[in-house]
Amino acid sequence: MDCTMTSSILSANYNTILFEFGVILVTSKILHALLRNVYQPRVFSDLLLGIVLAQFRVLSLTNAINLVFGKIGGFVFAPYLFALGVEMDPGTLLDAPTADAVVAYAGILSSSVLVTLFHMPLMKATSGVVHEHSLRSFLGLAAVLANTASPVLTRLTTDLKIAKTAVGRLAVGAGLASDMVTTMLIAVGSMIWRDAGGDGRDSPIVQPVLTAAVLVVVIVSAFVSRAMAEWVGGRNPEGRRMRGFDLSLVALAAAALCWLSSALRLDVNMAAFLVGLAFPSEGRVSRLLVSKINFVLSSFVLPLYVSHVCLSLRQTTDDIEVTGLGRTEGFRAFVMELPFPWWKVFFVTVMGTLGKLTGCAAAGLLRGLGWLEALALGMLLNVKGYFHIYCAQAAFDAGIITDKSFMAIIFMVALNVAVTPMVGMGIASWARRSVQWRLMGLQHHDPSTELRLVVGLHGPQDVPTLSYLMEALRWGGGGGELAAYAVDMVQLTDQTAAAIVKGGGFDGVTVVDEEVSEMRKLIGEALDAYQAECGEGVKVRRLLALSSFPDMHSDICICAEDAMAALVLLPFHKAQRLDGSMDAGHFGFRLVNQKVLQLAPCSVGVVVDRGLGKHATREGQAAMREGQGQAVVVVFIGGADDREALTLAALMSKHPGVRLTALRVVQNATAQARAKARTSLFETKASRRGGVGAAAAASSSALGQEEAQMQVDDKFFAEFYRKHVAGAIGKQGGGGGMGYLEKHVADGAELVAVLRGLQSEYRLFVVGRGRDRSSVLTEGLDEWAECLELGPVGDILASSDFSATASVLIVQQYDAKKHYKVIDEEFMPL
Repeated sequence: MDCTMTSSILSANYNTILFEFGVILVTSKILHALLRNVYQPRVFSDLLLGIVLAQFRVLSLTNAINLVFGKIGGFVFAPYLFALGVEMDPGTLLDAPTADAVVAYAGILSSSVLVTLFHMPLMKATSGVVHEHSLRSFLGLAAVLANTASPVLTRLTTDLKIAKTAVGRLAVGAGLASDMVTTMLIAVGSMIWRDAGGDGRDSPIVQPVLTAAVLVVVIVSAFVSRAMAEWVGGRNPEGRRMRGFDLSLVALAAAALCWLSSALRLDVNMAAFLVGLAFPSEGRVSRLLVSKINFVLSSFVLPLYVSHVCLSLRQTTDDIEVTGLGRTEGFRAFVMELPFPWWKVFFVTVMGTLGKLTGCAAAGLLRGLGWLEALALGMLLNVKGYFHIYCAQAAFDAGIITDKSFMAIIFMVALNVAVTPMVGMGIASWARRSVQWRLMGLQHHDPSTELRLVVGLHGPQDVPTLSYLMEALRWGGGGGELAAYAVDMVQLTDQTAAAIVKGGGFDGVTVVDEEVSEMRKLIGEALDAYQAECGEGVKVRRLLALSSFPDMHSDICICAEDAMAALVLLPFHKAQRLDGSMDAGHFGFRLVNQKVLQLAPCSVGVVVDRGLGKHATREGQAAMREGQGQAVVVVFIGGADDREALTLAALMSKHPGVRLTALRVVQNATAQARAKARTSLFETKASRRGGVGAAAAASSSALGQEEAQMQVDDKFFAEFYRKHVAGAIGKQGGGGGMGYLEKHVADGAELVAVLRGLQSEYRLFVVGRGRDRSSVLTEGLDEWAECLELGPVGDILASSDFSATASVLIVQQYDAKKHYKVIDEEFMPL
């Protein structure tokens, strides 16, 4: 079919083509959303959809997708390889090998050795995997089996929460190095074994000349790309949104350089990879190009491309009789209709897996990993992806493999991608078991050691307030030493997922999306300013929580467990408006707070900010050091959470710039009478349901628990009063003093009235969440609560009609019974 006829068919059926493309894209999106729950990457959902469409012939999609990709299929993969090249830094090959590079080189070497040992059965003309018996097919097969799909691996480590583990960081770095080296080898091979000219009889000097010309183009690309990046950066300074026209000019220049390389008889896809390598891997322009290209590819192009590969009409003369077709009936049949080559799938899978396992596991053992971790490292680096699908199609087009081998490679990639997440889940569970567990919370914190906090950040607006709290808490122990793990909470969307690249430091991955990068930059500047101002003894480590909102709590909890933190501080999901009221809030961040409160391995504090952060400025910190800080009040009603709030207040009271007051709310005579009446009513109801014996047992149990709780509260507060209130009497002007108030109230209404009367006197209220609090003073308050996760008192303090100036810190004590899974404190193994 010539080009004119193909264009006519496309023009006449564009409605059908758009409909069929829409079906594929929507189905792929739905399938990926379902498979994400079992941590399957997008390439698996695309492959599964393509195989199902090809096997069961769902809809009549074949002609439309093949007609379109028949015209653009030769260069449709070029943007993918260009973005892949931009992410890589070839200059690292000239440096001394790092641990990542050693593991990558070991995997490539072992895979190549294995292919060499088994090259005879692999390269048989009729029954082998490779149809063509030549040096290029041998080297190409070795490079493809040794290749690691670094984009797929990076996304997997992010989804499985293993990017911060030692194995995860090593796997991401080694995967990128392995991907770069093997793809470069394939690109060099495509330059050496390029297509001949039109007559097929080139002079011997033509090939070296063309190769040298391609290298010149690549070198020119390096200079041109850097010059354009500087020019575009000058026109679009940091803090301003990048102009789309400027970014389009850079993309156009890259496309022109790719076309120039392809004009020298180099495959356009390999030319795009080499030009991408020449681009600077760092910088705002490169980050934007990678994120935009990957987003378009993952959302639209790659699902269609994989479906095209699986739906392609393929047939070789060796398979005509097998499919039952006569030579007069044509030479084309669906590849999925051929007999399934089980032995080829098994052989290729075993070859690729053993090659990676042998080399990478050996290198991992030499780096000090355990044997299970080393095997898991090899399995992770064996992951395949879109590039292997492209190589399979390119090898068939070049006559290197047959249809059966082509189908075997497709199924090998699908099987490999499906199994790899299970390995990652095993790594995660193994890492969690290897963490030494201890009681974590403020009451269990050793005052002689540094205080460790995990601080969640929605954006730079949260840094001042949380810096103020860190400064106030750090004098509570360890000589003013504080280790803060600042976690940037970033939602994982399709756009941010397309911008995930290898990261540095404790994070194995990072995001190069412009909006996220700008937000993280502002957070970093604010934290650096805090450390510079009062950084003696303060260590801040930056971390990234890149997850969907239903899973983001796992990043916070894992970080707290790994760091053995005593407290997690999270911003409230609502922010204050200019008029002083609170906005509607972000449901996603509220879900994160709720799950962290439920599952955190340490104490948790939720911060409602109403301008408290201004004291984290230079002037505010100076005022705190001079003893002129704003007043703070801690409210104690009773219960474990209120005891934890008192412990936190005791730490804050040691700061010379904090003027703290302890408010104890106790029952007056009316409240005590109501409490006795409630107990009598409970006994009456219980006797009606279960008799006198049951009523006595139930009432004695309830009364016993309440009395025990009151005794613990009285004892704890008496000790707190002796140390921090009575011991501070007589101290005037200096830091460390603590005031004391005691209010007798009858019910929740009087309690709210007392708190309202103090709102103008204090800048910060510290209160317990009150999970296990059984008091008539808060009875009925939760019926009108808007945010139950804050507790009845915390919800009142956080409401818009309470105050426009007083911030709130709601504290929840860590419940050790959750770790041991016991139902009674009597059986706690402590």
